[in-house]
Amino acid sequence: MRLLVLYLFLDYIPGALLKQTCKHYDVAKYLNITEREDLLLMTMPKNNWTEPLLITVDLVFISILDVMWKNDFLSWDPQQFCNISHITVPLSYFWVPDLYFLEQVVEDASPWMRYANVSHEGIITALKPMRLTSTCILDFYYFPFDIQKCSVTITSTMHLESSIVLKSLKNSSEIRSEEEKFVVDHGEWHPLDLVVKEKPLNGYSTLLCTVVIQRQSSLYVFALILPSFFLLILDLLSFYIPRSYNEKISFKITVLLGISVLTLILNDLLPASSDAPPIIVLFVIGTMSLMTAGILETIFVMYIGGKILRPDSTSAKTNLLYEGNMLKSCSEEVKLEEEKVLEGGVVWMLERICRDMHLVKEQILSLRSTKELEAKCAMFQEKIEKLVFYIHLVLVTAFYVTLFIKWKW
Repeated sequence: MRLLVLYLFLDYIPGALLKQTCKHYDVAKYLNITEREDLLLMTMPKNNWTEPLLITVDLVFISILDVMWKNDFLSWDPQQFCNISHITVPLSYFWVPDLYFLEQVVEDASPWMRYANVSHEGIITALKPMRLTSTCILDFYYFPFDIQKCSVTITSTMHLESSIVLKSLKNSSEIRSEEEKFVVDHGEWHPLDLVVKEKPLNGYSTLLCTVVIQRQSSLYVFALILPSFFLLILDLLSFYIPRSYNEKISFKITVLLGISVLTLILNDLLPASSDAPPIIVLFVIGTMSLMTAGILETIFVMYIGGKILRPDSTSAKTNLLYEGNMLKSCSEEVKLEEEKVLEGGVVWMLERICRDMHLVKEQILSLRSTKELEAKCAMFQEKIEKLVFYIHLVLVTAFYVTLFIKWKW
């Protein structure tokens, strides 16, 4: 009978344990957090004071997610409390590491989250989303295709490396994958990489976080670079306008005014920098210089053509004087010829006609030679214009190829 009762009692115990209910309060009461407040809050939570306390920082591109450290005074057996392995306790009961950003220029006003997560091994996880405003040296030489690197150093303000050691929870690849989950809109910048290195600095343990970001250049390409390039193409195509140099110059000046408007837009978009001017400034200035050179080339061709075809002023005056004398002499000869026709008859009249026909022939030959000379001059002017255009085209190509190679790499 006793054996049967003992068997039933032993069979009842596992069932009673399975029906046991537990609360987080039981774990907190077991840890006796409130009565040990001086031990948990006032001092660094570690048993061996000769070993540093390991603090793990988990961060992404936008903020620090959480900070974890081990408290040697907080631990329990989960099996004694229905496998409860984590509890949530107000953070104000615990010691919190003093982490600081060396590059921070504006004091962060975001507080720690009120509650911390405590594991059965004594790992405390505290959360503090924050917005960091820091200094960073930017290089705008390759704007808008620039890639910037900004570094942020996390360290302790009071405890040396012998007391606190900082460590990153994730490596760089894991941080980048987490960043894609949290960041929806990057704005003007696109993050390329986030590298975290652990290194000592003046006896303090630090985490050096280097953020690599690239500017979204599509806005500047479509709003500034492509319009400038298209205006330059229009300036080059003005070479094929039918021969009217006045229209060519008017067209080129209009295109030059268009690039001047884009220069005003660049002045608004370009970030302020005291270093060397960015390549985009050289791009716009070079484009304007090439357009201005095109106008000067057209004026030069016009001048050369006018200089070749310009008649000699002395010969023109001589011709006018000769024509005036001819008119006078002709008016006087008409009267004499009328008298000689009556006296000399038909023979003299035929001789006179032959002499006049010879003069007409010489005049026609003179006009023909003048037209041939003008045609040759026009051909020479056209050759000069083509030569100047091809030289200008080579300069434009060399300028843009050099600029884009330097811009991209």
